[in-house]
Amino acid sequence: MSDSQWSWWRERRLPAELSYFDNAAVGRSSRATLAAMASYAEREAAIGGYVAAAQAAPVLAEGLASLGFLLGVPAAGVAFVPSAQDALDLLLATWPLRDGDTVAVVRSEWGPNLHAFTHRGLRITELATDADGAVDLAALESVLASAPPALVHLTQVTSHRPLVQPVAAAAALCRAAGVPLWVDAAQALGHTDTASGADAVYATGRKWLTGPRGAGVLAVAEPWWDRLTIGASDLVTGTRPAQSSPIWFLMAGEASLVARIGLCAAVSEYVQSDPPQIWHRLAEVGHHSRLALLDLPGWSVVGPVHAGSAITALRATNGQDIPATRARLLDAHRIVTTAGAVTRAPREMTQPLLRISPHVDCTPDDLARLRKALLDLS
Repeated sequence: MSDSQWSWWRERRLPAELSYFDNAAVGRSSRATLAAMASYAEREAAIGGYVAAAQAAPVLAEGLASLGFLLGVPAAGVAFVPSAQDALDLLLATWPLRDGDTVAVVRSEWGPNLHAFTHRGLRITELATDADGAVDLAALESVLASAPPALVHLTQVTSHRPLVQPVAAAAALCRAAGVPLWVDAAQALGHTDTASGADAVYATGRKWLTGPRGAGVLAVAEPWWDRLTIGASDLVTGTRPAQSSPIWFLMAGEASLVARIGLCAAVSEYVQSDPPQIWHRLAEVGHHSRLALLDLPGWSVVGPVHAGSAITALRATNGQDIPATRARLLDAHRIVTTAGAVTRAPREMTQPLLRISPHVDCTPDDLARLRKALLDLS
């Protein structure tokens, strides 16, 4: 599908005031998503928050079902959460883990996740990877057989560079060995296929799904529903819906229903837009981005050109200050990018990286504008 055939994605959104290459941070929500949020907020003002919430229950249920479809988990195993970090915190608080248990990760693991594991009292061990950083499946199978960890955790799409982990293949190996696999899909949901068969998957809705900030998702496979330790007061227990699972308790507290309604609208629009086509297009956009910047003086493209990710990372080769470059691109050229600090992946990164993350509507002209801006700054 050509670049022009994706113009509908841009047309569904308010006109951009900046050249936007920052979807891996926050995507631009559609007019329909914004309208759904505004309409619900008005209902809360008109009839009260609890009455409005009751009326919105079918919309929220449909949103959970659609998220379950994308994550490969029944709707009853899906919970709305404020963010991916909140989801991980809930998993660490409720999963049957003991202090000193081992969690196996790869070197590219997201820095805040590493902190959360050690804060919980878990020991971290590294899994072998191939030359590009993907988990070595043969080595994983060997570890699972000889010295199985309590948990394997993979970030499906890394934040700091273009890398996609083979989570479905890893999930099959972990399932056969009886070792749970958790998947951080914060950069994967809406970006690539996230129905991997993992035991737990969590994500935010604000990135490639282009939902609002403050709404994310946690999905837990059915065999684990009754094994989690979830505390709930008698007042909350009495309001649990008849067809729900214990996962319902994870979202039973106070929350922004406006954000959840916005996420439901974004997911509905996304599912109706042919997700496999979007996954293919995003991989294509990343490929074109890396090609456009491959021989840029003063910069080096990190990783292979063919990476299956829309994320591109640039390493400075002339000592450029990455945060300053990001600021100059915004101030002088009205281009939004990300300055990636080494804390994003402290076991792998040795210097900051400039991240480029366009969406499906990116055109050759957009990439040419970015390339010229970087040349002007060199």
